Amino acid sequence: MPERGGIPEKLPSAIQRYHHECRRLFEVLEGQLKGREFLCDEYSIADIANWCWVRIYRWSGVNVDGLTNLQAWIARMEARPACQRGIAVPEPLVLKDNEDVLEMAKKILTR
Repeated sequence: MPERGGIPEKLPSAIQRYHHECRRLFEVLEGQLKGREFLCDEYSIADIANWCWVRIYRWSGVNVDGLTNLQAWIARMEARPACQRGIAVPEPLVLKDNEDVLEMAKKILTR
C-alpha cells in the first residue's frame, strides 16, 4: 500500500526540509517561552493549538535538544489534566514510531 500522497518511498530531502522547518519553529517557541510558563504568559488557546503538534516531536524525528524552555513547557502541558483528557479521546494514542502510525492508519482505513 503506498504511503499518503501516493509516494511509496521516503524522500530524504523533503524529510530534511520538514525537520529543519520544525526545528526553526521550535526555536521560535523556545524564545517566546523565555521567562514565561506559557506562550502568552497565561495558559491559553495558543498553548493548546501549539502543543497538539509539538508534543509529537519524537514521532516526527525533530530534535529538541538544547531547547530547555520548550521541553519544560511540553512537560507542563503534559501534566495538565485537561490536556491528558484531550489526548485520551476517543481512546489513548501512544505513538512510538512510524510503524505504530502505519498500523493505526491501516486499522482506520479498513473500518
